[in-house]
Formats: sequence, structure tokens, C-alpha cells
Amino acid sequence: MRQDLRVLAFGDSLTEGYSNWGAQWTPYSESKAFEAILDATGDVFQIVVEGQSGDFAIAFRRRMEQRYSTTSTRSPLYDWAIVLGGTNDLAYGRGAKEIFDALVDISNIPLEHGAKVLMLTVPECQHRSEGLERRRTELNDLIMNDGRRNVYKLDLHAAIPYHAMDKEEREKIWDDGLHLTPEGYERMGKVVAERLVELIKETKE
Repeated sequence: MRQDLRVLAFGDSLTEGYSNWGAQWTPYSESKAFEAILDATGDVFQIVVEGQSGDFAIAFRRRMEQRYSTTSTRSPLYDWAIVLGGTNDLAYGRGAKEIFDALVDISNIPLEHGAKVLMLTVPECQHRSEGLERRRTELNDLIMNDGRRNVYKLDLHAAIPYHAMDKEEREKIWDDGLHLTPEGYERMGKVVAERLVELIKETKE
């Protein structure tokens, strides 16, 4: 049976699709790859992008609350929420547990309103330091081990590496050492859509 599904893509600049110093915006959830994979299911999808460049996970709650303050006869308002956050928090030295607690707090809102949540791990970046690597690893471990009901995970960090890519591929996928190119967001869209479709099939059965 065909489903009508509404998906919220929520996060920071990596959700908003920032590249080329803000001259281009190509959200992964609006990529051709993302749309093609979802269309192939036969279901009907409405995608809502809620990305804000420079935002911190610890400040996400206001935006999520605004999304759910919308008057709507649809219940649930969103069937799935895809959440990615923490890049900016890590850059400013915040601890993994503080960031994870913020992600739990804001993802509880869609959960409480009947949505399922797909949590994405935080990708690496060009800059490396022992402290940053440790905190990102700890944060991603917390995300991947999140045991809440109706919370699912995708290891985006493993799916789109930075340092393990060869130079030629990296130049195609990574823009400025932190954000992706339009081609990179296409790849991200493919990875996220494949996982989302897999989960929709699993949870339908």
C-alpha cells in the first residue's frame, strides 16, 4: 500500500547544503539522488528542510519547537525526522555528552509527536587535533548507541570520510574542509535516502 510520508531534515549547515562560501545551497534532501531513491519506493514524500548554518545543537530546541507549533490537521506532523548536529559545537570545544544531551532533547520533540527519528553521526573535517578527534568519536559513539524506541542511526562519519579519501575524490566531495560540494551533497543524499528507505521498509513490516 502506498504511503504519504512527511520527512523533516533538521540540522545546521550540512543540512542546509552550504558550499562555495555561501554562494551555493544544495541540501542533501533536495538532491537528485535523494529524490530518485525515494521516488522508486512508490510512496509519496514531502520533504521539509530545516537547516541553519552556524547553529549549535545546544540551541536547536527553539527551531524544533517552532516547527511543531505550526497549526496542522496532519497527525503526526512528520513521519520521520532526520537529525544532524554537533559540528559547530565541537569546533567551539563543547563536550560530547553536552552535545549528545542536546540532540536527545530536541529529537524527543518529534518522538513525542509520533515521528520516528534517524540520527546521523558527525562527519570529520580537514582540521585535526587530539581533543577534537576524541570528542567527535565519543559523540558519535553516543549517537550510535542511542537505545531510545523509534530512534535509528546512520554512521555518516564512516560513509563520507575526509582523510581516508584520495586527493582527487576529496576535491570532488569536500568543499572547504568542513562542508561538502554540490556533488558531495548528492552523495550524502544517496547515503541518507538508502538508509531511510531501508528503515521505512523494516518499520512497515
